[in-house]
Amino acid sequence: MSWRLLLLLLIGPGLGACSVTSPYVTTVGVLKPGTTLTVRVAGGPINAFAPEARQRRDLFTVAATAPSKGAVPPPPLLRPAAGGLLVSAPKPLAALLVRVPDRVNLVVDSRRGDVSVTDISGNARIVAGDGNVTLMLPGYAQADVGQGNLKVTMGASDWPGTLRFSTQYGDVQLRVRATVGFTVHLHTDDGALFTDFGLRGVSSGQSETIDGSVNGGGPRRIDVETGSGGVQLLRLQPQP
Repeated sequence: MSWRLLLLLLIGPGLGACSVTSPYVTTVGVLKPGTTLTVRVAGGPINAFAPEARQRRDLFTVAATAPSKGAVPPPPLLRPAAGGLLVSAPKPLAALLVRVPDRVNLVVDSRRGDVSVTDISGNARIVAGDGNVTLMLPGYAQADVGQGNLKVTMGASDWPGTLRFSTQYGDVQLRVRATVGFTVHLHTDDGALFTDFGLRGVSSGQSETIDGSVNGGGPRRIDVETGSGGVQLLRLQPQP
């Protein structure tokens, strides 16, 4: 088994005594490097971070906060999955906090609610039906958003094949290391494109497209598509 449950902690005197600000259930366990933590949520914002400074680096945390009104939803279900751990919350939550162990990848499937991923050391793949998505990580990511804005800052200098980013209705802002080489395809059906990588595009009616190579190209590729919204591809400069 690729993961081992360490602790199940119910905060407060019982499930019926939760508040809007405190999780009503928190689960902590172990995931090995190279595995994947998959999170599927019907509704509610998701915030993902690295383990806390005082925590062991191989520990995951899943903390669920219940809505302030109505029945308390069942706790998220955790079960082993191929290559890692699956977390399922079929009823909407007020919030879900996830801490991702070092070198563990994250997959999120959210029907409704904002998704924020900050400083995890693994890579991320996000699917969000309705909500804004913000990703800031040293590795690489992919994301597909139905309705909402997508903002990605990734520090990877290499990735396998093509990274795909898309929205149906919303803007995309993508920051990539200024020195990395890749080919790129940017397209909007109804919006504007901008990049400071020195690429030029073509327009046809309301649509715009940019195809080109950055820093000599190479085996890496980025594909960004939006139905209605603008796209920005920006240089991520190294910090002094």
